This record gives sequence, C-alpha cells and structure tokens, in this order.
Amino acid sequence: MPQIVYLPREELYPRYGYAQPSRQIAYVREDLPSCVKKFVTVHERYHLGDNAKWWFWREIRANIAGALKHPIGFMACVLMSLAPYRLKYYWQRIIGKTS
Repeated sequence: MPQIVYLPREELYPRYGYAQPSRQIAYVREDLPSCVKKFVTVHERYHLGDNAKWWFWREIRANIAGALKHPIGFMACVLMSLAPYRLKYYWQRIIGKTS
C-alpha cells in the first residue's frame, strides 16, 4: 500500500516532493499551501506506479495526473516554481547534474 509522508521543508529542499517507487513511499513538503500540497501529493503518488524510463516524460505524466485532480494547486505550483532557486533546480535536472 503506498504511503505518503509529510516532511519539513529542510528535508526535501529544493524539491516539493519525492517518490521512491521501490519502497512505495512518497514524501511531500508539509509547509506547502494546502492546494499545492494536494497537487504534489497526487503528483508523487502517480510516480509510485509509473514505469516510464525518461524522467521528463514521467514528470509530464505526473503533472497531468495532479492537474486533473487539483487544477488550482497545479497553477499555484507553477507560479511558485518561478522562484530563482526552483528555476536553478530545474536547469540542473535538464543538464543532468541532479536527479
């Protein structure tokens, strides 16, 4: 049975969430606004059952799954993700310096 664990910002920064499919555990930051936390929870839960190999495709699919259930949370998450530290994190993922 998948488990969702809510953690302090310090334990997941710069991520909003993180999934470990092999353990069926998803971690979500507890400090997020409620609507964003709901979106991120669905997003990370989706990762627990996704078998796609390419990380970018996994993210697209998880974002769609979360956005369909929590569109306001998705939009708020997009706006929050425009912060410089988040943009740096995304860039590092794109160039392969972080997972």
